Amino acid sequence: MARGRRKNATPNRGGMAFGRNLMVLAAVILAVGAYGAVRGALTLKWPRANATITSAELLRQTTTSRGLDSRSIEEGWNSFHVLYQYRVGDRDYVAGGVEPYDFGMQNSAGAAKMRERHPIGSEAKVAYDPGNPAVAYLEPGPSSFALALSGIGAFMLLAGWWVRTKAAQGIGAMNEEGAAERIAKSQREGDTL
Repeated sequence: MARGRRKNATPNRGGMAFGRNLMVLAAVILAVGAYGAVRGALTLKWPRANATITSAELLRQTTTSRGLDSRSIEEGWNSFHVLYQYRVGDRDYVAGGVEPYDFGMQNSAGAAKMRERHPIGSEAKVAYDPGNPAVAYLEPGPSSFALALSGIGAFMLLAGWWVRTKAAQGIGAMNEEGAAERIAKSQREGDTL
């Protein structure tokens, strides 16, 4: 059988619509993630200033739920909250940005490592916005969350494209009228589906 569209195959319109909708959702997720990753990457070019960590807290949040077997399940995650003081020119600034464009999300394991790397009283280099020195980040560059959104969006976009392509070839139309007869006929003729 030649690659591409099967003989007598009709497109699976429901599958094509699902693939299209998946691609639209993926494009939105990919666009948000790519925007955050690109804007975060731009902070790598920002000037640096020496900063002193004045406050560093690792907050552990937990939630308890019940499993299917009525057992108690406790889930937890970390978030890192920091304040640092730095000087640009003749002005002092205090900021608390950790990663740029993280959309309020932090990597839980990364937060624990940041607490170890930046104890109170330690020195760090922060990247500050040359147009507005009050905006600064402890870890410049694309945030882990923006990169994760980009990856998830790209994967979903490819999956939606694959589903749409297969549906256009007629795959997934097994419940249509006459599908069983077409399958039986192609098996008799030795044509694989």
